[in-house]
Amino acid sequence: MSPGRFDSDTAALERRLESHERFGRRDLNEWIFAHLAPAAGHRILDLGCGTGKQSIPLAETVGASGEVICLDVSAEALETVTRRSRDLGVDTRLRAVQAELDRLAEVLSGERFDRVVGSYCLYYARRPETLFAWLGDALVPGGVLFFCGPSRDNNAELKRFHYGLRGESPPPTTAGAAFMEDEGQRLTRAVFGAVEVFTFENALDFDSPEALHRYWSSYNLFDETLDEAFRDAAARHFRSHTSFKTVKRAVGVRASHPR
Repeated sequence: MSPGRFDSDTAALERRLESHERFGRRDLNEWIFAHLAPAAGHRILDLGCGTGKQSIPLAETVGASGEVICLDVSAEALETVTRRSRDLGVDTRLRAVQAELDRLAEVLSGERFDRVVGSYCLYYARRPETLFAWLGDALVPGGVLFFCGPSRDNNAELKRFHYGLRGESPPPTTAGAAFMEDEGQRLTRAVFGAVEVFTFENALDFDSPEALHRYWSSYNLFDETLDEAFRDAAARHFRSHTSFKTVKRAVGVRASHPR
């Protein structure tokens, strides 16, 4: 599948992360790291790292004897990661690589990792079978792959609100959700010896029409032709409600090779 218009937009990504942190109740990183189990000395590959939400704390965790390789297609996002790593004094243990997921075998040939993490990204690979085969070879015995992405009912409340402006029902699923709940799990089981599937929910309670619009306008649902209608509908909603709730729902897949 092709990335959405905001998936490589650094400013939009920052606004979404800000909304998750300000209006959400749970921390995605805590959930990811609980299943990834990073430790001092690990070599970790962060796929689709964005602006470093996982990369920076992972660099802090692995210590001076470890290394985090963060890969993303966006040069702007990688510049943000590099700058933040310098500001926090962890730049010597972090390496930024600009490349698409389908070029992993080329840009990281022969490298091995204790941990691989992919947050909301693996479904953008054009050749996912090749990607998972490479991940199977790149992960050391006892290593862990953890990747996550949207479930079919992710942001169901916001989707109903959005599509209702058109007088439509939301589509039953998205390509990313279908990958996370079907193809991605199948490909993982074909390569790895142990596979577990987990779920995550984070309720976002927006407290104003402006906050709701700010989130929607940074999300791939955004439609410029609906902007005025969305603002009006959000204002009407808050005349009779104190908040607007939507729930970020994710699927996580943990895989490993036996030692």
